[in-house]
Amino acid sequence: MTINEQLNLFDNESDTAMYKHKITLEKIKNELIDFGLTKSQAKVFIYLGKYGAKTATEVSKALQLPRTETYHLVNSSQSLGLVAAELSHPTKYTAMDMKTAITTLVKQEQERIDTLATKEDSISELWKEIPFFAVETDESKSEKMQLLHGSGPITNKIKDMINSSTESFRIFGSVADILRMYHSDIFDWTAESSSELKMVISPLTSTPEFLSEFNKNGIKTLSTDSEKKCFIINDSNEVLIFMRNANHPTRQIFAWWSDSEALVDMMSSLFELSWEKGDALY
Repeated sequence: MTINEQLNLFDNESDTAMYKHKITLEKIKNELIDFGLTKSQAKVFIYLGKYGAKTATEVSKALQLPRTETYHLVNSSQSLGLVAAELSHPTKYTAMDMKTAITTLVKQEQERIDTLATKEDSISELWKEIPFFAVETDESKSEKMQLLHGSGPITNKIKDMINSSTESFRIFGSVADILRMYHSDIFDWTAESSSELKMVISPLTSTPEFLSEFNKNGIKTLSTDSEKKCFIINDSNEVLIFMRNANHPTRQIFAWWSDSEALVDMMSSLFELSWEKGDALY
């Protein structure tokens, strides 16, 4: 197979027979990025995994990457345990089996988390040793906002919102948004909360099976032509607005959190208007 034929797997047009593979590869690439790989590392891993042992020069030409960058990519992938170098001249590189690679990445991430967890108490104690120098003023009590990038920080923020909720927890989003929250255990946390859960799902063309697990009186649907709107309101205290929602890979989503009274009121009004206009789930 020539390099040009190999390139077709990554760059073919929609009217070619190979296009379906390109779509699948994009999904795999995005999943690998979610595991912490860069876009180029993911492409190198996929290329080696599907085309077998290649030299850095062959990888560079096939993926149209600078040669120096390619050497860095194969070496960094080797350090991650995803790529192995053959004892040959010139050196050829092979990708590990996909299942082995994912297991390796998961173990590395778990080890990193475990290491951080062991430092939690010691860092907190060190922090307490340093005096607090800020003077309490009205300015320090001003409304706040926070930009959150990636599913991890966003999920943690949602968990904090649920834990502090005392009255109502309102969610507006598409089926994809609700499904992603479902798989992130968010609804396990809302089930343990005393707050009333209300959801507006928009749009809803068909009813997914998982929605049968919820109280139907707490769900309404709204017909729209957009799946880009998603926000969460906790009581009348705070709001989380997704600037990129479940239409994007988990590492690419980001959201804007704020406790601004004006913003919370505005989004609450939007939710209640949508709730009034919405249809019952069943």
